[in-house]
Amino acid sequence: MLHTISQRALALCVVLLIAARARAQTAPPAAEDPFAAHRWHVEGAVHAASEAWNYNGSHEELYGISEGLTYGVREGLVLTLNQRVYYLSQRANDTWVLGVTFGIRGRVYRRGRTSAFLEGNVGISDAAIAAPPRGTRFNYLAFGSGGVLVRVKPRIHLLAALQLIHISNNSLRGPGRNPDIEAIGPRLGLVMGFGPHMSCGVRGSAVQDRIGR
Repeated sequence: MLHTISQRALALCVVLLIAARARAQTAPPAAEDPFAAHRWHVEGAVHAASEAWNYNGSHEELYGISEGLTYGVREGLVLTLNQRVYYLSQRANDTWVLGVTFGIRGRVYRRGRTSAFLEGNVGISDAAIAAPPRGTRFNYLAFGSGGVLVRVKPRIHLLAALQLIHISNNSLRGPGRNPDIEAIGPRLGLVMGFGPHMSCGVRGSAVQDRIGR
């Protein structure tokens, strides 16, 4: 009986060890996780969007690029800061829009090299001329998106998302001067990790190791 129990205990330990190894292999190291806590990433992306509803007499299309930084505040949640430049095609004179936004990106699902996420951003912008027509050069920005990040190389991830953009001046010059824009379209880009781990706990452990030596 004791021999049988020992064999079963040994078999259970082997199974648990195999499962732990498999889990360690499937879960990416923190350095390769775009949602790791206390990690910095730089990103660049392109976005094309067409006005989806709320037509204001001038159907608009937007073509833009963005670059920015992300920082992991905790596992699965990062802060974002982006500079965005859009070419705005409208019925009157076309224009350029320069904006700055900040927001959050949260992971909702992970499997293997792929992480699904939801993201929201807000910010401000300035255009060369009124955008859209009858509006103002200054506008507020709001973005909402959902997509995936796929690891293609160590510390390098492909970003693919469907993104909604809202441009409005919040009736700063009156309701008659607020022909806002709601446009939606695909966003594609790259996210790349850089720099050391910024966790205070890790740095504290390193200091303690040096003192101990």
